[in-house]
Amino acid sequence: LHNSLPHSTLEAVCAGVPLVAWPLYAEQTLNRAVLVEEMKLALSMNESEDGFVSADEVEKNLRGLMVSDEGILIKERALTMKNAAKAAMIEGGSSHVALSKLVESWN
Repeated sequence: LHNSLPHSTLEAVCAGVPLVAWPLYAEQTLNRAVLVEEMKLALSMNESEDGFVSADEVEKNLRGLMVSDEGILIKERALTMKNAAKAAMIEGGSSHVALSKLVESWN
């Protein structure tokens, strides 16, 4: 998983939850780019020229996650990432091994 994503996003990915990326401030615009363009785990909530998000945009994206071809692919990818995250965390998985090596380096 991308190491710069906030914990809530990582938790959603580990749970297999498809996302709608709606940046409000700070690094969230970068997070949206990572989730939408690189990881393909989210639909992008787009602001109007005045910086606001319309109710139609919210509805479009939420319906899109539920029924569009892209939404279905995002759901499938989210489940794939959930399984990959689970495999990384079990004993012998990549995250488990990396954490073990870190702990060993401290001894």
